[in-house]
Amino acid sequence: MITRRRLLAVAGGAVLVGGTVLAGDAPRRRRVVLPAPSGGDDTAALNTALRAGAGGLVQGRRGARYQVSGPLLVHSGTILVMAGCTVTLTTGSGCNLLTNPAVVGGDRDRNITVIGGIWVRAEGVGGSGIDLHTLLFRRVDHLVLQRLAVRTSGDKYAISLGDVTDATVSQIRFDVRSDGVHIQGPALRTRVATIRGTTGDDTVAITPRDWQSYDDVSGPVVDTVIEDIDVTSAAALVKVLGGSPETAALRTTVRKVAGLAHNNVVWVGDDTAEWRTTGGQVNELVVEQVSAATVPGRHVVYVNGSNVGRLRIRGLTFADPAADGALVRVSPLAAAIFPELTVEGVEATHLGAGPVVRVDPTARVQQLRVDRLAVAASDPGASVLQVAGAVDELTVHRVSAATPGDSYLLELPHWERHATVRRASISDTGAAGRGGGLVSATAATHVLPQVVFSNVRTAGKSWLADLNTRTELRLSRVIIEDTTGGVARVRRSGATVVRGDTLRTAPDSEGVTVGPGGSVTSYVVDLAVDVSRLVRADGSTATNTNAELPCGVGPVVCAGLTWQHLHTGATY
Repeated sequence: MITRRRLLAVAGGAVLVGGTVLAGDAPRRRRVVLPAPSGGDDTAALNTALRAGAGGLVQGRRGARYQVSGPLLVHSGTILVMAGCTVTLTTGSGCNLLTNPAVVGGDRDRNITVIGGIWVRAEGVGGSGIDLHTLLFRRVDHLVLQRLAVRTSGDKYAISLGDVTDATVSQIRFDVRSDGVHIQGPALRTRVATIRGTTGDDTVAITPRDWQSYDDVSGPVVDTVIEDIDVTSAAALVKVLGGSPETAALRTTVRKVAGLAHNNVVWVGDDTAEWRTTGGQVNELVVEQVSAATVPGRHVVYVNGSNVGRLRIRGLTFADPAADGALVRVSPLAAAIFPELTVEGVEATHLGAGPVVRVDPTARVQQLRVDRLAVAASDPGASVLQVAGAVDELTVHRVSAATPGDSYLLELPHWERHATVRRASISDTGAAGRGGGLVSATAATHVLPQVVFSNVRTAGKSWLADLNTRTELRLSRVIIEDTTGGVARVRRSGATVVRGDTLRTAPDSEGVTVGPGGSVTSYVVDLAVDVSRLVRADGSTATNTNAELPCGVGPVVCAGLTWQHLHTGATY
């Protein structure tokens, strides 16, 4: 038989409470049981017990319902177990409900654990500044908040952390009117996990520096994990801001986010309501396994920051035909450069009017990678990728899209004159649906110098590319089926050069069509086309489909300004 004494000895001072082993600092912890509720104000009695139990185990009485009018202080080394207890901060108190001594003392606290309890901020508690937060912890090393329920009727953040290291907030249920968990800098190695309920503002927010009223601490927030969030939020489910220019949110992972956001599901970058929350750096951010829904006009991941570094988004699942916002939108409020954005592992069973990824005119993305993206259905005319800003290098790999109507895999929208993709590579990709195509750049001012297609198949799409730009198309293992169109529609200001090999187009398709003033030059012998539509350039080649031309039908090569049949020698 394992006695309590033997368990404490084996665990090095651990105390077993409700099936949870709590680490201790000594072979035997001091244990204090909170007094029974008085029926009036329990603040003084509870704080007396918390002081007496400092450094040990303090346990509430199951079923107890306490009322307080001042902050309860949890001291260093203390484990406070409140399972089955309710603590209510009464109207007019104007303070926090639960906090630690270093909030006002200026020193640091360490090894604070709070387990269980229902923590209630009554209506009309009031206060100012950081007193408006319900659970407030500052200058703490090794903080654990676990299995709490927090309910508020107003005021600000339910749980506010700042200047903390090695903090864990887990298994929390919210019914609150503002933010759920709010992290201010400096903060190192923070984990927020398994959050449920409803929040009246952002469910989990990183703000290395906060608005003026709550700006008591600030600094970098580093190595944060936010996971298993399933909440209905009146705002974002997760917000990651960089703060002001001297602060940053670095190495953040957001994963397993479900529920419903009435703003963007994940918001990254700036909150321009104050300079303190604008211009800070967000870098090395991973967002993965997101299935949460949002409302029309909003986005799954919204990036509006002016100082965002590497961002990797993976494992999104989406099915909302009524949605009209992009799943991922890069939309800085002022011109900004993003060094690297990766979007991978996206499954959209029905895409609404918005694209999967949209880059707005104020954004320049140096490297945009899209991999393993599947769109099973979409609204007519919906694009998969829309670039209204600039992308230096775009890599699209392993994409499958069923998009009806005038839909494109990559669209440079006609309404944005300066949309630019300097180099695009599309590989191992298939698209199906009547109309549209893979690439569209229809304004004469668009910039699209080169697109490389490798192992690409389309079915029912009118054109591989619809262009009004000076563009080189490089083709390798391209199959175009079930269409009367073909490789390229070139408009009046377009000049397209087609190079490559292993091209197969649908029988009786046009191959290319060229508007007045446009031009196409082919160096692909497999391009089946009426060669009278092509530029005569020495060494160019194609397969002529116009039997009325003197060179005859079949493979031809241009020598000087003359088309010559490769087998018969006939010329045109």
